[in-house]
Amino acid sequence: MEGLEIEDEDVILLDEDDDDSSSSTVNSINNINNNIKNININANDDGNKVTLMTSLREKGWGSGMLVDKEKNQYGTIKSYKDDKSSPWFEERQVIATLYKARVLLHEMIYTKMNQERLLSGNLCVGEIQSLLNTQKEDVETDWIAEIQELKRNMVAEIRRNHLLERDVNKLDKRIALLIKHRSNIKDLLLEQNKGKKDKKKKGDDKAEYITLDQKQLESYQNLFYLLQTEPHYLAKLVTLIQADQMEDFLDTVFLTLFGDDFSPREEFLILSLFRLAIGQEMSRIKSAGDLLAVESVVPKMIITYTRRKQGHEFLKQIIAPILENNVVNAPDLNLELNAVQVYQNMISEQEIQTGAKSTLNRGLGEDQIIQLKEVQSILEPRVEKCIQICERFFTGIIQSLNRLPYGIRWICKQIQSIAQKNFDSKPDEIAKVIGYFVYYRFINLAIVTPDAFEILDKELSITSRKNLVNIAKVLQNLFTLKTFQNQGSERWMQPLNKWILSKTSIVRQYLEDLIQVTDPSEYLRVDKYNELTLKLNPVVVISLGEISQTHRLLIANLAALKMKEKEDPLELILKALPAPLEVVEENDREIQLTLINRFKENIEKEISISASLLAETKELVISVLRSIPIQQKQQNNGDDEKRDDLLSILQNAIKYGKETNNPQLSSNAEKIINNLKKMEAEGSIQSENNQYEGFIKVIALEVINRQEIREQQRKERMRLTIALRDLRKHQSYLNDQIQHYTSYLKDVLLHYGPKDKKKSTKPMKISFKELTKKGVIVESDIPKLSHGSTSFYISSDAPGIFDIEARIGVASVGTLSLSLDDLLDKSSAGIPYLKLENIVLDVNMTLHLLNRHFLKNI
Repeated sequence: MEGLEIEDEDVILLDEDDDDSSSSTVNSINNINNNIKNININANDDGNKVTLMTSLREKGWGSGMLVDKEKNQYGTIKSYKDDKSSPWFEERQVIATLYKARVLLHEMIYTKMNQERLLSGNLCVGEIQSLLNTQKEDVETDWIAEIQELKRNMVAEIRRNHLLERDVNKLDKRIALLIKHRSNIKDLLLEQNKGKKDKKKKGDDKAEYITLDQKQLESYQNLFYLLQTEPHYLAKLVTLIQADQMEDFLDTVFLTLFGDDFSPREEFLILSLFRLAIGQEMSRIKSAGDLLAVESVVPKMIITYTRRKQGHEFLKQIIAPILENNVVNAPDLNLELNAVQVYQNMISEQEIQTGAKSTLNRGLGEDQIIQLKEVQSILEPRVEKCIQICERFFTGIIQSLNRLPYGIRWICKQIQSIAQKNFDSKPDEIAKVIGYFVYYRFINLAIVTPDAFEILDKELSITSRKNLVNIAKVLQNLFTLKTFQNQGSERWMQPLNKWILSKTSIVRQYLEDLIQVTDPSEYLRVDKYNELTLKLNPVVVISLGEISQTHRLLIANLAALKMKEKEDPLELILKALPAPLEVVEENDREIQLTLINRFKENIEKEISISASLLAETKELVISVLRSIPIQQKQQNNGDDEKRDDLLSILQNAIKYGKETNNPQLSSNAEKIINNLKKMEAEGSIQSENNQYEGFIKVIALEVINRQEIREQQRKERMRLTIALRDLRKHQSYLNDQIQHYTSYLKDVLLHYGPKDKKKSTKPMKISFKELTKKGVIVESDIPKLSHGSTSFYISSDAPGIFDIEARIGVASVGTLSLSLDDLLDKSSAGIPYLKLENIVLDVNMTLHLLNRHFLKNI
C-alpha cells in the first residue's frame, strides 16, 4: 500500500465487464446497491467501512478501491479518480455517492439515537462511568452534603425564630390589651359619672357599620397571605371565574393584593403567579399563535399588570412626549389615508367654499379615485408624515429597551420558553407573540387612548384620535412582523409596507434582546427563604367588598382549587371563617390587613424533606462509580439477565475497596446499599431483581446534566448561606424586640398603680359565698362545711399583679398570684375559665371584680 496516493473522497471503480450492454451495466449497479443495503454499517466504526470496501472488491466491483485490513484504512487511487476515460466512470461516481449517502444516513440515525438515549437517561452503568471520566472531579463534589447541612441549620434557626416571634407577638398583644383595657375602664367610669349611657347611639340612622371580630380578622390575614405566597391558587382561579367578574377580580389581585408600587418581594410573587398562569394557558392550546387568536386570560392579566406604577411611568416618560410633540400639539395634522374618504372631503370642502355643487364625479370607484392626481397629491405627503411620526415612535421604543419594566420582559421570556418547548415554534411565530404582548397589549393602548391611561392631561380632538389609530396600526403590524394586505381598509395602508419591511430586521433583534433577562430570584434578589426573615409582616389595604368577592369566589371554586392532600391550607382557612360578608356600596370601606402566615411550621417540614436521603445517595453513587473499574457496557434491551445489577456492582465495590486499601469506598458502597433498602421500604424507589433500573436512570440524568445541576447547586448554596445569615440577624433583632417589649410592658403596668403612690392599698376582704354569688368562683375543692368561714384577701403591691390569700377563719391556707395581662390575654382568646390549684375562676368575672375594686383610681 505504500507509495499510493489516497484521496479523502471515495470513488469505487468498477472492473470491466465482458458484456458492455446498458442492461448489464444497470444490473451491475443494482446489484452493488442491494449489497450496500444488506451490509450493516456502524457509522462510528471505520473498520465496518473497510469491511464494505473489501466485500465490494471480492465481488469484483472495486478494482479502483484500495483496502488495507491491517491498518483498517481504505481509499481510492488518485490516477483512477479523475480519469474519465476509465471504464464505467459515471456509474462508479453514482455508486460512490450512494455509499457516502448511506454512511451519512447511518451517522445521523446513530447520533439521533444517542441524543435520545442521553436525554432520557437510558444508559448502563458503564456508560455513566465513561461520562464521569470526561467530567472534572473538583472540590465541589461535597456541595450536596453542604446544602443538606445548611438546610438542617436553617430548620434549627427557623424553630428558634418561631419561638422568639411567638414571644414577641405575645408581649405585643398583652401590651395592646393592657392599653385598651385601661382606656375602657376610663370610658366606663366617665359614662357612670356623667350618666351618658346613650353615648354610642349616635349614627343609628346610617347604614350598618360592618366590623370584623378578632377571629375573622386573623382568618382573613391568613387567607390573603396564603393567596399572595402560594400563587397556584390564584393562577387556577383566574381560569375559572366568569367574564363579567374578571376585571374587578384582576384589580383585586394585581393592584390590591400585590400593590400598585414596585417592591422586590411583591414583584417576585406576582411573577410566580404569571409563570403558573402562562403554563396553564399554553397547556390548553396547540400553537403559540393561538394566544393571539383566542380571548385568553393571560392577555387580560398583562393589561392589568402593566397598569401598575412601573408600566405607567414607562409610558409617561417614553411615549407621552412623542405623542404630545408630534400629534397632540399639531392641530392641522391629518393622517387620513383612505382615498375614498379623502375624495369625499375634497367634494365637501369645494361645495362649502364655493356655495355651488361640485363638478367632481361622485360615482367613481375606489380604483379610479386612487388614480386621481388631486388625491395622490394629498395622500403622498400624508404617507411621508405618517412614516416620519412612526419613525419617532419606533426609535423611542427601540432605544428604551433597558427601561422597559423587567416584569414584562420576563413574562415574554416565559412565553418564548414554553412555546419553544411545547410547540417547537419557529422564531418568527414566537417573535409575533412577543411583539403582540409588548406592543399591542401594552404600548399600543397608551398610544390610542393616552387620556384613559392618564399619561396626558390634554383633551384630544377627533382628528387627533384618528391620527393615533393610524399610527398605532402601522406600529402594530411592524411589531407583529406583518404587512398590510390589499383588502378592506388595509389597502389604504399599503404605501407604508416599504417602511415596515425596512425595519423588520431591527424589530426581530429587539424582540430577541427583549427576552434576554435573568430569573426573578437573581434580578430581584428574592427567593422562597426571604419570607423567613421579614422584620415586618406585609400589609395590604383592601376594601370589605374585595374581601367578600374573593371569599365567595374561593368557596364557589374550592373543589377545583384545593390540593389532593387531606388538609389543604386554603380549605382549612375557609372552614375557620363564617359566611362571606354582606357588603353594599353604602357600608363598604377599606381596612388594613396585616398578612400573617398560619402555616410557618410547614416551611420547616419542606426544608427538612428537601435535605433528603435520595440526594445523599445519588452523590454517594457518583463517588463510588468514579472509584471503581468501568463496568462492561450492557444496553437495557429488555433482557433481564443482561441488565445491570446495581447491588452486585455495589458488593463488588466493597470488595474492590478492601483489595485496594480504600476503606472510604467500601464504607460508601455499604451506606448506599442501606439507603437503597430504606428508600425502597418508604416506597420512594423500586427494585426489580436488585437492578434498581429507575434509580440508575436518575443517576444517569444527574451525570448528563451535571454542569447545569452544579450551577443550580451553587446558586442554592449561596441562597441558603445568605438566608441562614439573615435568619441569625433576624434572631438578634427578635431578641432586641423582646427586651424592648418587656421593658415597655413594665412601663404600661406602672400605669395600673394608684395615682397617689404614698397611700398603700389595703387588702380587700371578700367571702367565698360572695365570690360564688358574683360568678367569680366556678368550682372549688374547699369542703362545703368550710364555705361559710372561708374568706379571700386580695392585695396588689406591684402594678398589674394581684395576690390572693385564702383564709379559713383566721388560719391562712394558701396564696396565689394573678397577672392582669394574663387574664386579659385569656379573655381575648375566648378562654372562659382560669384553672388554679383547688379553685376555678371565671376570667371575665374576675376582671370585672378587679376593675371595680382596684383599677378605678388608675
